[in-house]
Amino acid sequence: MTTDEMEGSTGRPGPKGGKLPPGVYWRHRTLWIAYYVTGPDGRRQKHREPTDCTSPREAGQLRATRMTEHARGERTLESRTLTVADVTAAVLTDYEANGHSSLPTAKGHAKAIEAALGTTTRAADLTTGTVQRVQVDWQRAGLTNGTINRRCNLLRRGLRLMVRARRLPFVPYLPTLKEHSPRGRYIPAADADAIATGLPDYLRPFFRFARLNGTRRGQLARTQRRFVDLDREVIEWPAAECKAQVPHTLPLEGDGLAIVEAAMADARTWCPFLFHGPDCRPGRTSSKRYGCIGDGKKAWAKACEAAGLPVGRKGGGYVFHHTRNSAATDLAAAGLTIEDVMAVGGWKTAAVARRYNLGNLDALRARIVASREQLGKVVPLRRQGAGGA
Repeated sequence: MTTDEMEGSTGRPGPKGGKLPPGVYWRHRTLWIAYYVTGPDGRRQKHREPTDCTSPREAGQLRATRMTEHARGERTLESRTLTVADVTAAVLTDYEANGHSSLPTAKGHAKAIEAALGTTTRAADLTTGTVQRVQVDWQRAGLTNGTINRRCNLLRRGLRLMVRARRLPFVPYLPTLKEHSPRGRYIPAADADAIATGLPDYLRPFFRFARLNGTRRGQLARTQRRFVDLDREVIEWPAAECKAQVPHTLPLEGDGLAIVEAAMADARTWCPFLFHGPDCRPGRTSSKRYGCIGDGKKAWAKACEAAGLPVGRKGGGYVFHHTRNSAATDLAAAGLTIEDVMAVGGWKTAAVARRYNLGNLDALRARIVASREQLGKVVPLRRQGAGGA
């Protein structure tokens, strides 16, 4: 069928008389356009849509524009019905299919996006201005730029998935806000001892191991005994247990090895995990994210309060994640290369590992002194009053 054979191209006059352009017709006093497009399955489909045009000539021009947009891939048929809820659902499905450990967090971001933009809002109607207005509303509600960026990243990812699936023509520009997030905190040995004293017995070795090696809390909590090889003195986490989605092998030594040996000696036939919580018993269902030991957030807060230390990032206090900052700082101060620090803590890139290293001034001072002494041996300093001008 040719274009001239399509509905609306018969040349019948409109309400005010006159011949209509090809593919343009009146329906309930509204000008509609009709044309053929190629669907996702490769077949040509007849497409109709209403217009806001006030004249047949304007409608004919719009029809020509729409046909060009479809030919270039700048417009798709599904973009008319695709909603914000469809976009967020696609991201969550992608996260679940790929086993992302951040799926629970992504669900929270998706819920916030749908509440702000509306679940039935067409994805094709999203614009930079719309997203910026939502960003301002979130800022006024007290959210940090970091949290807002995470939400926009999820929305951007969903829109890109729709473009790849040829369900959307393009992704609008979504601004990234400037972040002013702190780099973290270093837990000095004295504070670490004070916190450990206030922790329950089952959490104390868990905290000390994280403080030594910077292992992520979830990854360490999910450590199973089968990951441990005491003959080789290593823990080998499979990729599925690591945020970076690559296997992580940690050599054990000193206090870290002693902690693991003690935990292995406390093995329980009904529990596969290395570290156990107070409710460990046969038949109990463990947490998918924190294994048998749990998240320990309440115990951490109580231990910090008992030690007279502030709790939480908002209060400028400590959180368990600061064990990663502390370990990276100590490892770098001990002279390990950035590659070694990455290997111990499981960081994927050197840039992130360097960000976790907060810098140890005492270690830096010692290296400066050593360099000055070495320089003095090579180039002796001239004594005052010695010969010369």
